[in-house]
Amino acid sequence: MKFTSASADWSGRRRGSWDNPTREDSRGRLKKMTYTQGDAIERWNRNAKSWHQFFGANDPSRRDLLDPIILQILGDVSGKRVLDAGCGEGYLSRKLARLGALVTGVELSQGMLSFALEEENRNPLGITYHHADIASLPFLPDQSFDLVVTNNVIQDVENYKGAFQEFSRLSRPGGTYLQIINHPCFMTPGWGWERDAIGQRLHWKVDHYFRRGPFTTPWRPETGMEPTIYWHRTLGDIINSLITCGFRITQLIEPEPPESWINLHLEWFESDSRKPDFLIIVCNRETRADK
Repeated sequence: MKFTSASADWSGRRRGSWDNPTREDSRGRLKKMTYTQGDAIERWNRNAKSWHQFFGANDPSRRDLLDPIILQILGDVSGKRVLDAGCGEGYLSRKLARLGALVTGVELSQGMLSFALEEENRNPLGITYHHADIASLPFLPDQSFDLVVTNNVIQDVENYKGAFQEFSRLSRPGGTYLQIINHPCFMTPGWGWERDAIGQRLHWKVDHYFRRGPFTTPWRPETGMEPTIYWHRTLGDIINSLITCGFRITQLIEPEPPESWINLHLEWFESDSRKPDFLIIVCNRETRADK
């Protein structure tokens, strides 16, 4: 195992409690929230133990819904140089390393990263970990990766454009950048299920879509996790920034819940069948021939 540390502070991923949180005053005006990347990292450090217990490899949203799509898109990763940017406690890094990938994980939450290092020490897979901000990776050389993945990370990053610029620099021409995020069209500063008097779901609320910036989002109560900080930007913001940074969008995927959830996670199936929780953006780093 290799490990380096650079001064910084952040992380990310999520499955929240989807009832409408209170972010508006009695007149329906959005409450202004001011948070920094440092604030976000402090919360991830405090949440790291619960996250490691309830999410990562143990999260049905990843195991049953997202991971099969990720692996299908990436294809045969044996011998491929993979950057897991915002690797958290390293569950995806480990999964890819077991398939033969040469994995580098970068994480800014020291609490989350400590679990990744602990797992690597227990069962070495040759993963190199760095404690650093994914928007500033000067210690990694240009065009050093075949594949870059951010798995439910970008919504937790304040300087997302800086991260995209780094991914562009680090990707070989024709390399793939795979971005998985909470769907920005359905998770906005005013979101959640509206319910009737007896608690039945009526419709999913989407409001304040153009109100860019941070807000807090809750987690399932049984996890004991405190709300984390989510930076909202529009779908156009994300797509146009990727294009500006030299990426060509090749595919957009809005994952539908697997039928197995009907028996295993019926509430999630009924919820996710009505609107997508996640958006997967598949990009290729442009080559000279593309321009």
